[in-house]
Amino acid sequence: MHSFDIQLLVDLSYVVLALFVLLIAKVTLGFLTPFDTDDELTAKDNPAFGISLIGYYLGVLIVFLGAIHQDGSLLEGEEVVLDHFLVDLGFDVLWALGAVLVLNAARIVLDKVVLRGFSVKDEIVRDRNVGMGAVQFGTYVSAALVVAGAISGDAGETVGATLSTTVVFLLLGLACLIGFAFLYQRLAGYDLLAELEADNPAAGIAYGGNLIALGIVLMRGSAGTFVSWADHLERFAFYAAMGLFLVVVARRVIDGAFLTGRTLKEEIAEDRNVNAGYLEGGLLIGLAAVVALAI
Repeated sequence: MHSFDIQLLVDLSYVVLALFVLLIAKVTLGFLTPFDTDDELTAKDNPAFGISLIGYYLGVLIVFLGAIHQDGSLLEGEEVVLDHFLVDLGFDVLWALGAVLVLNAARIVLDKVVLRGFSVKDEIVRDRNVGMGAVQFGTYVSAALVVAGAISGDAGETVGATLSTTVVFLLLGLACLIGFAFLYQRLAGYDLLAELEADNPAAGIAYGGNLIALGIVLMRGSAGTFVSWADHLERFAFYAAMGLFLVVVARRVIDGAFLTGRTLKEEIAEDRNVNAGYLEGGLLIGLAAVVALAI
């Protein structure tokens, strides 16, 4: 069999595996969610849940890519693929399924800590709160980016070494997301939780975009080949600081250069302008990608 044929077989196998992981993720979400997800998606046409669900599935695919990225180049020659492909595929399945469970756990933790005092179920199901749906979208994707960064790359020669680095950088990433949630209250200049409770979609969209932007930078900080604890922790701290610096500076630039005569606070909290939410979240995501790729 030619090397091209083997590579095609490998690629198709991962496409099938991705679909399998998505199906498992669907079942897992249904089991962990205190309402009928299929009913909210189709029979009730709930837009808030639809936005949240899209974020969940995107998050699942992100952590799946982080899991398979552990293998590096799978095709180093025909003999290597034939000898190790099934073993690699088996480990990828385990990592991906474990990451799906971690993603769900991370969402629950972030909901409980960040959205303290809220009933996310009531906001999504009863109120059909699109802003809350956007927050959950950002929570899923940002948590997935943190998970993907933690499990990607080559952490060590043993499974134990890989697991230890994965757990440490996963916890550090989630801690940064939680800390940012409290910092954002000051940066935004308005009460984020009050705006979300008032069903303000602009506030949810903006905050969700901020979470994703920070997740992108944190993923860059935790990904890559593990050299030493000192080196990797220093690297992570640098990118965490860059992420927070980006959010602070970018919001000021948007206020001064992209919103003539108005501020993000006025547009989001007073006018509930979803365009301002998209502008803040979208520009931050783009700039975070530039930071992650250029630095």
